[in-house]
Amino acid sequence: MSKSKLKKKLGSLRLEFLLLPLVLLLALGFNMTPLGEEMENLTLDWRFKARGPSDPAAAPQVLMVGIDEDSLAKLGRWPWSRQTHAELLTLLGSRPPAAVVFDLLFTEPSADPALDQMLADAMIQTSAPIIGAMAEALPKVQKFDAENIGNTMAIASFEGDIRLLVGNDTVLLPVKVLGENSHAGMVNAPPGPDGVRRQLPLVVRCGSRVFPSLVLQSLLTYEGVESDAVTVSLGNCIHVKGKKQTWAIPIDEHGQMTINYRHPDTFKDFPFARLAGRLMQYNKDKEWPKEDPPITGQVLFIGQTAAGLADLGPTPHSSHTSLVLTHANALSNILSGDYIKKPDFWQFVGFWALAALLTVLLVRFAPIWLAVLFPLLVIGGYGFAAFHFFKLESLHLPVAWPVLGFMVLEGSSMLHRLVLESKAKSRITGIFGTFLAPTVVKQLIASGEEPQLGGHEAEITAFFSDIAGFSSFSEKLTPERLVNLMNDYLSEMADILQDNGGCLDKFIGDAIVGMFNAPLSIVGHAHSACCAALLVQKRQLELREKWRKEGDWPEIVYEMKTRIGLNSGPAIVGLMGSSRRKNYTMMGDTVNLAARSESGAKSYGVYTMITGETKSLAEQHKDDIAFRYLDKIVVKGRTLPAEVYEVVGFKNELSAQTIECLSLFQQGIERYLAQDWDGAKTLFQSSAKLEIHQDDNPSLIMLKRCDALKASPPPADWDGVYVMKSK
Repeated sequence: MSKSKLKKKLGSLRLEFLLLPLVLLLALGFNMTPLGEEMENLTLDWRFKARGPSDPAAAPQVLMVGIDEDSLAKLGRWPWSRQTHAELLTLLGSRPPAAVVFDLLFTEPSADPALDQMLADAMIQTSAPIIGAMAEALPKVQKFDAENIGNTMAIASFEGDIRLLVGNDTVLLPVKVLGENSHAGMVNAPPGPDGVRRQLPLVVRCGSRVFPSLVLQSLLTYEGVESDAVTVSLGNCIHVKGKKQTWAIPIDEHGQMTINYRHPDTFKDFPFARLAGRLMQYNKDKEWPKEDPPITGQVLFIGQTAAGLADLGPTPHSSHTSLVLTHANALSNILSGDYIKKPDFWQFVGFWALAALLTVLLVRFAPIWLAVLFPLLVIGGYGFAAFHFFKLESLHLPVAWPVLGFMVLEGSSMLHRLVLESKAKSRITGIFGTFLAPTVVKQLIASGEEPQLGGHEAEITAFFSDIAGFSSFSEKLTPERLVNLMNDYLSEMADILQDNGGCLDKFIGDAIVGMFNAPLSIVGHAHSACCAALLVQKRQLELREKWRKEGDWPEIVYEMKTRIGLNSGPAIVGLMGSSRRKNYTMMGDTVNLAARSESGAKSYGVYTMITGETKSLAEQHKDDIAFRYLDKIVVKGRTLPAEVYEVVGFKNELSAQTIECLSLFQQGIERYLAQDWDGAKTLFQSSAKLEIHQDDNPSLIMLKRCDALKASPPPADWDGVYVMKSK
């Protein structure tokens, strides 16, 4: 592509270059709206569900103890007496867990204080109990300002704006006797706009202090450390220096971690009543079933799982999920290092912009089917990648804003293309509609190139064809039948010309005049013209057979033959004619020599004759056509000699007989140019026996030429040039 064409194409993309940053800003802005967030969350939920069946098992340290329907049936209606919880804690003393986490609020004293004391005593005997507290607005309650909640101390090492944290100035605290004998974890877990808890606070503001959440306190208890082992850096991570290892938990600027929800079936669930029964049995026979979770060393999350209880809510996997699962899932994420990852924001934006720009180029300049298909493939491929990498690496590639922005940009570009093409179509049709065939006009429009109007010089291959002995046809056929025959013939031949990239200039009776490489540029135009000539001759034979089968034509129709002449070189092409009527045509010496080649073909007994210039250009493009050197001639009206060749056929279609004929003929030409007339005649006589046309062919013509030159020898400096006596 020339620099001027490239510059013109890039210039037509000005709208897209302006739209790209604008669409990007709008898409990013949309992403920050509630609707944009909801759409992204929806695509994320699809990904959670799609990968659910292949989710790995939850961290083995995490065990859910569900207050399920069976437990309610065995232990009574909810809420249970605190004696029930105390009895379970006492039983757990025989197989001490790493932590017992109550996702329950013991904020109201029992009617019988002895029951609270019973639970408190059980907590003392049990390792690591954790109960819930909640920062929320409480009327007529003094602002919270304590340094501890039960045995849990406030976090001292904190970086960031505490006002950004989830929390409140007042706190719903556990019953005092219970709080004094346990650690507390904040159970604040506000749902998102769609009701799903996607982020879980790991630190919560209580007045002017920061306390760990139920999940973070569970990790601290599991590690056997206190709040002084925690360092919080908002918008970055929470560091926990434990006894087993050091943890770095990613959090946002609000102190929340994004829960990487795994399918509920991946979590071990030991119903409350069944666990109590198993522990009682274990205390009797000291044998623990291998198929049951070990309990020892595990973190037990006790929470409501029965369908009729209140602590249920939507998660990506279900609209009714036990919310204790959110805490268990978050701790499992931490213990397994199973976090949701996100790409670098600016790198992703750069990648999106580059992909969008490259796709815009295809939308604007590719064939229309590809311009429509490719953006759809890009969207489909990106959607697949988003699901695949989420399943493989928990990588959260944003989907809503990139796809929406991409669709807006590509749709705008497609609309821009349609507008430009519509204008171009109208312009080209207005200029060329009365001068060129509709097919050529369509080709011009499809090419996307602006045709040059007015006369200008261009390298072309001129094409002339004529029916041999056509005057005899008009004597044998009525005008109506002659018109029908010519319409049949000319339609087929003109289609071949245009299908091979040629431009139909005009019909002159039975003659067809065309050109290659104008107004449409064609790589290898000479080769295309030679191919068209061979296909015309092949179609001529097929038409003769068709007409013969019809059986109602005179014999001359069955023998119809077409002569073709080609020449390549510079010519003047463009709109030419009078002020009232113009035609897109060609003129110049190149055109005249092509016409002489067509008429001169008869003198050599061939049906397609071309010049050396056409042969040379055709072979430079592709060497798959066989040519036969015929002569070096000076046609009437010219002084400079021109080599002429016959276009024999495609090399892979030549018979052994034709190949041998061409070889003998070429040897004869070499003898002829050496003025060895007898030697040349011997070779021409041999090649004549192998010629396809026996009545008149190049071998017979050259035999006559040898006789004439032998009788009247040329001068010693003869260069083989033959001067044509007629057109």
